Amino acid sequence: MDRRHFLKRSVVSAAGIATTGVVATEASAKTVKVKTRLEYGQTIKEPSRRIPVVDSADLIVVGGGPAGFAASVAAARQGLDVIMLERGYFLGGLFTGCDVTLLNNMYSPTHNGRVQAVFGICDELCNRLNSHKMMVWAGTPPNVDTEATKYFMEEMCAEAGVRILYGAHASEVSMSGDRIDAVFVETKSGRVAMKTNFVIDCSGDGDVLAWTGEDFIEYKNHISAMYRIGNVRNRTSGSHTPNEGVYTMHLGQGISNVDGLNAYVASKAQLELRKRMWEKTLDVRSKEGNENAYLLSTPSIVGVRVTRVLNAVLNVTVEGAATGKSYDDVIGFTGSDSTLHWGDTRIPGKDRKIWQVPYRSLVPKTVENLLVAGRCFGYEKGLTYDAREVGTCFMTGEAAGTAAAQAVSLRRGCRDIDVRRLQETLRMNKVKLEW
Repeated sequence: MDRRHFLKRSVVSAAGIATTGVVATEASAKTVKVKTRLEYGQTIKEPSRRIPVVDSADLIVVGGGPAGFAASVAAARQGLDVIMLERGYFLGGLFTGCDVTLLNNMYSPTHNGRVQAVFGICDELCNRLNSHKMMVWAGTPPNVDTEATKYFMEEMCAEAGVRILYGAHASEVSMSGDRIDAVFVETKSGRVAMKTNFVIDCSGDGDVLAWTGEDFIEYKNHISAMYRIGNVRNRTSGSHTPNEGVYTMHLGQGISNVDGLNAYVASKAQLELRKRMWEKTLDVRSKEGNENAYLLSTPSIVGVRVTRVLNAVLNVTVEGAATGKSYDDVIGFTGSDSTLHWGDTRIPGKDRKIWQVPYRSLVPKTVENLLVAGRCFGYEKGLTYDAREVGTCFMTGEAAGTAAAQAVSLRRGCRDIDVRRLQETLRMNKVKLEW
């Protein structure tokens, strides 16, 4: 059975086999044993039904994280009617929902010290936060207040004319040949359909690309968590935030080698991580001066780092990132503090180059009206730590939204746009494409 048919079948049936998985932890000697029960060799036939079409738009963006936000604003500013589907009830995804107050890799390390790598809509959002003293610029990366971030993201969407639909879980697409013509959405009102000319997959897990049958690579990585502790008087660890006495804490690698697409595994991991967060809070409270510290917030969504990644027209390689390879279709820069392993070479974060992201890494090989942005664009596994960072998501999202606006307005496919025109528009919007 080929991937396309397998995926189509798995959408309408329970997937997997009853197994017992072991999730190893790096933070403790314990293991998290996860029992999964997904398929029993039985099927239930779902009655066929006609799904009402309730709306339409030039562009549907699936996911309201940093990539989805930037894509929606960029496209709407270019004149498109944009619907952004978000399954939760806030914008920012893992950035705001997992208390990732650090805007990682907006400033990337190089051999010349830290330099700002991500500009455009990301920079604009930061300036708004800074004007209200809702972020800390001192040192890098910037540290933001996540609640203020949610508000200013919504404000920028409203100004651009983006239509946000919360509580809307995209669940499948309708295809006409090699084009998506509608997105199916599960809501509290039931299952509905929305017609569209173009889709950007900012789901984080490559959900849309999988539904279309596009080829992808599946990676496993850590599930981790960040959280905030309030009323801290004697700082022992963590990062300071714009709010006095509030520190962002990190559980490190958390739980390793996790299948983030398995609901049983992800749920068990979330329970384990929340337990650790409470235990860490008690440890902070045990320090003199912190007796009245309290657990301010824990993640509202599971901190999955990577799952599906697009097998794109061009996948960025570790070698390309390590050597600073240039691309004619560059749409932005990224990097991280992580150590890069390239063959037998080990490059520490402080010695690394920032690297270019080409437009072709957002482009699928088959579907005509789809782009992929955020942590699921095309790259080799060794670049996971760079690609999943918040700054990268903002940058790839803005490029995808800008490209979609051109494709829709000129009635072209994603592989037929004028890349030079795309780059000119990005430069006009203060995205840095030269170094």
